[in-house]
Amino acid sequence: MKRKILQFGGASVLASLLLLCASARAQVNSGSNGGDGALDFSSLTNLGYSTNIVIDMHDHSNGIYQYTSVNIPANVTVTFIPNANNSPVTWLVQSNALINGTINVSGQDENGAIGGIGGPGGWSGGSGGSNPSSGQGPGGGNYYDATHAGGGSYGSQGTPPGGAAPGSVYGNSFLLPLLGGSGGAGCSISGGGGGGAILIAASNSIVLNGQIIATGGVGWYVIGYSASGSGSGGGIRLIATLFTGNGAINANGGGYNITGPYVGGNGRVRIDALENTFGGTFAGGVVSQGFQPIIIQTNGQGIQLAIATVGGAAVSANPTGQFITPDTLIPGSATNPIPVVVSCQNLPLNTPVTVTLDPANGPSVSAIGTNNVGTLASSTATVSLVIPRGGGIIYATATAGN
Repeated sequence: MKRKILQFGGASVLASLLLLCASARAQVNSGSNGGDGALDFSSLTNLGYSTNIVIDMHDHSNGIYQYTSVNIPANVTVTFIPNANNSPVTWLVQSNALINGTINVSGQDENGAIGGIGGPGGWSGGSGGSNPSSGQGPGGGNYYDATHAGGGSYGSQGTPPGGAAPGSVYGNSFLLPLLGGSGGAGCSISGGGGGGAILIAASNSIVLNGQIIATGGVGWYVIGYSASGSGSGGGIRLIATLFTGNGAINANGGGYNITGPYVGGNGRVRIDALENTFGGTFAGGVVSQGFQPIIIQTNGQGIQLAIATVGGAAVSANPTGQFITPDTLIPGSATNPIPVVVSCQNLPLNTPVTVTLDPANGPSVSAIGTNNVGTLASSTATVSLVIPRGGGIIYATATAGN
């Protein structure tokens, strides 16, 4: 999935949604080769105080860790430094994962003029101050004015203030692909970051007596002054032969700092287990449970979308995703509506494809077309979109078999 910035019109591309089901089997195979050994912090159990373990993901560019086993004791909290690709966290476990402590992939709170950073696989909040912007991500909250900014959305919508709109709901109940949450919009103060995303797949059991947290970062609210948007909750997916325990799973959207800015929408939670005896709690998140055994889709086999051209201008295949370095420039002579061509792979013909633009300033705009040219393997959809002048982030989404 790639984000792209275009100028005019700017745009950034987010290609969305894949999901297909397969039949259940008697034993989960996580696919782990055990190359990362055992993630075992049991030696810290008797220290008498809490310990925060920070995992720097830069040495795992795809975010995938292949463990033999996992043991997080009750006094241990595991957090992450995202890698350069901002990959979600994926733990593949050959045997069992015992989580009595805390795993936290939450987004960060607003930071003055700088948007809160999303958790790994999540998106950052919009900037604040003299150059406010909408939240990043497919459900990023929308900037309205210096005192109103929408919350980020994911599994549910964030809260809309005044005239500002929250972002759009996106993703699917299977968390295929694994996506994090979107950022809240900034105003005079920046927005909170979206919760990150984590997948834990264990061939035997996942025992959760602690907690897994993927909450959105908090915006800022001052009565009579301004309110920035909070980030949405992130994504949590657990896959095992047996899922049990009495712990907690939290994918709430970002809340409020004093009396409540515009809170983020809830994230998404998916439990795939052949046997599920979990007696714990779910906070926030759109929760789905069942057994869908696809863990990581093979490249090229899932549904893939990419914005190919905007107004006839080709979009960079390797986007920067930054406003200061647009991925495509649209001529000023172009007139609205602008044709946006979306290339699609493995998407059934005549599926609705939505193209959305989040401008640097102002509310989002979107339009729908269908991929009516080509074949199931490779098709295109042309969507006519009214694009405001200036920079922005553009992305395409589609849902098949949801």
